[in-house]
Amino acid sequence: MIPTKNSWLVFGLVAIAAGSTLACTPESASSTSTSDTSGSAGTSGGTGPSGGGGAGSSGSSGSAGTSGGTGSSGGGGSSTGADALPAGTFLYVRAETADHDHLIARDFATGAERVVTDLRGDGSEGWEIWGHTLSPDRTRIVLASLYGPTKEDNDTHLATRRLWSLATDGTDFRRLTPVFPNNGEGRTNFEISVDAPMFTADGTGILYDFGNWWYEGTSLQGGSFPWRVPAGGGLPDSFPTVTSCTVIEPSVNPATGEILLIHSVCVNSEDEGIFLYPSTGGTTPEKLVDYGYGAGQLRPSLTTASWVGDGSGFVFAAAVDIPANDTTVETSALLAYDMATATISPLVLAEPGTYITSATIAPDATSLVYCLRHDDVTDLHAIDLTQAEPEDKPITTDGKSCYPAF
Repeated sequence: MIPTKNSWLVFGLVAIAAGSTLACTPESASSTSTSDTSGSAGTSGGTGPSGGGGAGSSGSSGSAGTSGGTGSSGGGGSSTGADALPAGTFLYVRAETADHDHLIARDFATGAERVVTDLRGDGSEGWEIWGHTLSPDRTRIVLASLYGPTKEDNDTHLATRRLWSLATDGTDFRRLTPVFPNNGEGRTNFEISVDAPMFTADGTGILYDFGNWWYEGTSLQGGSFPWRVPAGGGLPDSFPTVTSCTVIEPSVNPATGEILLIHSVCVNSEDEGIFLYPSTGGTTPEKLVDYGYGAGQLRPSLTTASWVGDGSGFVFAAAVDIPANDTTVETSALLAYDMATATISPLVLAEPGTYITSATIAPDATSLVYCLRHDDVTDLHAIDLTQAEPEDKPITTDGKSCYPAF
């Protein structure tokens, strides 16, 4: 049975990993802190595949800078003969070393997998991947990486990631973003951050996180905001959002084109959470998930949400406060948001000492894959949501696999 609109949540609404079941509804309780287990204000400068760091101890977010220069942008057009990735296949990142990732394609049903790219085509020993996305027709992949630096890139004296488009067989690399000029103006440890790419619903553009970060004394300053670039490459431009928060991790509703974005480290803490923007952006988004503390409250992780194909809901990771005797216990959870009822329900509650860092749900809502971390070890777990009693099964044991995406 393939779930239809408003029925996908009948599958798996139990605490699969451990702990008690949890029923959540969005509430408007104000946050009393601007930090969570996913990223802390003023302590982490970079943004990886799992999200952004803070915007400085003052709580205010900075400018995302200018769109950059005129470097090589690559060609447009369609793929050069590579097949579309099958609907039951998902992508994930396997960290071969601390700074060298492989992008893997894995069939959910059979477990068969292959390396899409090891990022060595530029003659290097490989690079990190800070986010990846699959086109709506499943023929192109876009990823953020330091892959393929040019002399113009190196002359900026900044290690700035670029967006690359490639075919699903790992061929036909095309650069999408230009050389970003060094506009740090002497700021300490200035960096430009590019990560978390996401195709628009029509496949014509790429949204991504673009940030400027630096230190003033021991305080991290700056901010990240969404930008967009044509899917064939070119000059990026900013995507309109509020400017009183760091706004990151775009996730596009494939049915409507609307965009989920996470507000983090805001001037006003009540503005933090997950917000829904029109496909064209704006300054008055709809708040879907609050960021709060206390029994039954949750704090969304700074990671990309994953939509069901018909747009009826999405899954996301969060820290949740579970009532326990006269106190609460923070638990890492994978949650489902139902658009029709505006309710949040648990899919997975993690064991103590483990954390759900990212997740993806198949467009037909039949399969769920998530990344579980403990210490510095990450592995993938899979759940077949068509089963009457879904089981949580680990599908990698290498300790270095994460960031799945259908």
